Amino acid sequence: MSLRRQAVPALAAVPDSAAYRQGVLLVVLATCFFSLSGVLVRLTEAAGSWQIIFYRSLALTGTMLALLAIHYRHRLVAAIREAGWDALLAGAASSGTLVLFILSLETITVANALFMSGIAPFVTALLGRMFLKEPIPVITWVAMIMAMAGILVMVEGAVSFDRLVGNLLALGSAICFALMSFFLRRGRQGDMLPASLASGVISSLLALVVLLGSAGGIGASFAVTGRDLALCVTMGVVQLGLGMVCYTRGARHMPAAQLQLVAMAELALSPLWVWLVVAEVPPPAVLLGGMLILAATFVQAIAGSWSRQPAGTG
Repeated sequence: MSLRRQAVPALAAVPDSAAYRQGVLLVVLATCFFSLSGVLVRLTEAAGSWQIIFYRSLALTGTMLALLAIHYRHRLVAAIREAGWDALLAGAASSGTLVLFILSLETITVANALFMSGIAPFVTALLGRMFLKEPIPVITWVAMIMAMAGILVMVEGAVSFDRLVGNLLALGSAICFALMSFFLRRGRQGDMLPASLASGVISSLLALVVLLGSAGGIGASFAVTGRDLALCVTMGVVQLGLGMVCYTRGARHMPAAQLQLVAMAELALSPLWVWLVVAEVPPPAVLLGGMLILAATFVQAIAGSWSRQPAGTG
């Protein structure tokens, strides 16, 4: 990675509404891919968390390496170096999001983890305001509060704070997601696709170390059924690979706060896929909360396309 940091203007340029709409569409598409994680994991037969992380991270690494090689050909190494520290840090933050979330679920409920994820848009908004000089319109604050209200409705009565470590891990996952969005925005003047490659490599290596150190021998640690392996590869190529491509491209055209807010639609879409594929009917509170989150995303998308606030398209 190049040590040279991309220069970011103190004040970003006036946004182009067409570019902003393109960014929204890309991020919404990314959330559709990201939200497949829950249903794909539910379809696995016996693969453990670290096995899923390992194989889908390997698939993500191979997918991004192939895409970058096709795009850059003989300039592949140079393109990775030119992405700089922002791509590496975004990739590391992306890995942290995935690993910490899964680890948190070993000690706390999904409701607790979702509740903690509600902090991500606020952290991203503050980072963008402090370091990228991106203003936070009133409508964005309103939409973030709507999204947080939706999360509260979804997890109403199911949140508990008696497991400190698990809640801290979930909080760390949310902060890592916010940091990923921030670093993608900070490096938007260059191609940030190598961030996805970095994410795959870091997650693969971490899972490899854990599996090698687990009890039962190397054979048992890495053994999965053909079905589970196929599902892990699908996660790496489609759910993470295509998702990260869309999210990275969309991040070029949206301020950090709005980028993270639109990504919250994943929380509403995940129960929907589980409902449609495995016939697990979500409780009414989940449906109502999901509608609030989608409404917040819609409000931000429409208002943002009309806005002429400084945002910069990179």
